[in-house]
Amino acid sequence: MEKSTGHRKQILLFLIAVFLPSLVLVVITVRMISQEKELAQKRLSEERRRVALEIGQHLLFKLENIKLHEMNASTDFQDMPADMNYVNPEVVLVCLVEERQLVFPWEKNQDIERAQRLLSDSEFMKKIQKAQKEEFENKNYPQALRLYKKELRTAKNTLQKEYARFLMARVLLKLGQKTKAIANYKEILKQPFTVSDEYGIPLSLYAAGRLLEYGENYENVWSPIQKEISKEPWLSPAGSYLLQDLVENFLKSAEDVEIRRAARECNGVIQKHIQRLEQAMALQNDFMTLGIRKSRENPKQKEFSFWVCYGNNPWLISLAESQPKKPSFLIVISVQKVLDTLKSNSDFRETFPMDFNIVSQNDSEGLSLGSNFQGIGITFGEGQEQMFSAPLSIQPGFYLLALLLILGITLFGAYLLWRDVRREVKTAEMRSQFVSSVSHELKTPLTAIRMFAETLRLRRTKNQKTQTEYLDTIVNESQRLTRLLNNVLDFSKIEQGKRFYRFEQASLYEIVESAVRTMEYPLNQQGFKLDIHMEDGLPQVPVDRDALEQALLNLLHNAMKYSGDSRKIGLYLKKKSDHALIQVVDQGIGIAPREKRKIFEKFYRVPSPQNERIVGTGLGLALVSHIVEAHQGQLELESEPGKGSTFSLYIPLKREP
Repeated sequence: MEKSTGHRKQILLFLIAVFLPSLVLVVITVRMISQEKELAQKRLSEERRRVALEIGQHLLFKLENIKLHEMNASTDFQDMPADMNYVNPEVVLVCLVEERQLVFPWEKNQDIERAQRLLSDSEFMKKIQKAQKEEFENKNYPQALRLYKKELRTAKNTLQKEYARFLMARVLLKLGQKTKAIANYKEILKQPFTVSDEYGIPLSLYAAGRLLEYGENYENVWSPIQKEISKEPWLSPAGSYLLQDLVENFLKSAEDVEIRRAARECNGVIQKHIQRLEQAMALQNDFMTLGIRKSRENPKQKEFSFWVCYGNNPWLISLAESQPKKPSFLIVISVQKVLDTLKSNSDFRETFPMDFNIVSQNDSEGLSLGSNFQGIGITFGEGQEQMFSAPLSIQPGFYLLALLLILGITLFGAYLLWRDVRREVKTAEMRSQFVSSVSHELKTPLTAIRMFAETLRLRRTKNQKTQTEYLDTIVNESQRLTRLLNNVLDFSKIEQGKRFYRFEQASLYEIVESAVRTMEYPLNQQGFKLDIHMEDGLPQVPVDRDALEQALLNLLHNAMKYSGDSRKIGLYLKKKSDHALIQVVDQGIGIAPREKRKIFEKFYRVPSPQNERIVGTGLGLALVSHIVEAHQGQLELESEPGKGSTFSLYIPLKREP
């Protein structure tokens, strides 16, 4: 006893001597690696911030150059440009700032202002209103036509002339003079986009819509429109949406492939233009909330340049202060375009070879570009660490290997323990279910036997037929109880290795017929029809008669339980090669493919709502499998959910010694 205690102490000391240093080694290794990673991460973060600030300086220099070029290119910002052909391709928009409000090119453009002035001219409007009165109030279309023609001849400028022509064409259509109306619309179509109404909508777009409406050739209408679009004019929102509808009409209706291709390209240009318009109008609403002028509040920061990021398709915006007594203007630059320009510069690419992107600072990973930028940051692509810092100063490979080895052994041991525990828990659950099922299956026949026996003893029925039925039920339930007990006892013998089989020559016909007689009453009681087919000429086979009959009874009993609403079972006996084949076929609920192997395991029952309502021990098929294996045969299963199952027993005609 003392020797045993001493060995235990030695083992305990050995374990302490091994595992305690190992634990200390693990802790030290983890701590060293963690500290080195923290330092490396800190150095990497600092280096990334430094590089981000340097990129910010290059970006600021580029932006300021663009701003300076735009300021030098324009001498008077009171007269806004009519197109988007700015000096620098990165520029999206240049607009005035008047009384702390943005004024866009389509709002303050010499062509638009001139159109508003000319169309609101009192003498011109008086004549137009007189003609419109004849057209709409008096319905005197000939008189209205004469007045429009007169104004067309006497108009002092192109806009008034084409406006009168447009109204005259409308009256011509009302008079049914379609050919003359179309000819006038064609004249209007020749005019550039600068000839527009007081809303900034080109008259040529109105004319194009009318021409298409009255069946004019698509190519004749499309050519002048495409020519004007190529000039990239600034159109008002209303004009832009009208142009978009017109181009979409071309895409839907034009049959010519070239016209559709050109219209598709122009549609892409218009979509981008409309996106710019919508983002610009949102900027106009949000301008006062951006704080873009705060850099001017401190006189000491007079030269401080301040750039703000705005929009989903991000822009960089900044105020450009011109000469005294000159208006300020806002310059809007595309973030993506200026970034592409920077990256295309070979010197810049050599200095900053890493991959990076400009993002909104709402992104938590964005790094600051410096105090000159608000709402914008920079992120670097994945796998860029080697461009910022040196590799780790120590090589922790040995420590990591030792750590992984220890953890591997521990996890493997834990896995083995978990597997054993899981197996035991599963077995315990199946045994618990088995006990519950056996108790239920024992109780059911015993209850029936007791009930009918007491009824007969008390002579509650004197009808001979009824008494015979009661006795048949008692016999059937007794046989059922016997089968259940035999299954349990045989399984117990199998578990203990004490199940022996006595093989002797026997007729399979007799075994099948005996099983059918045994199942005849329960089959009839539950309304089953047993379809039996037995092939002639089968010789006697060396089998354990009782065991094989028990296997067949188990299969028939299973077919009854799992037939669902079907009441037809097939039983077939035939010869196949050097085996006798016994098949039990049902048309019931079937078995899923993943469950086919498991159903032959002890205590296992397929987990499904249907099976929960069917009592069973989970031993029947396990016994069938053992019996067939003992006969050197094979047990095969063919099944499909909802279409039934076929169990095939292959029994060799000659048993090997």
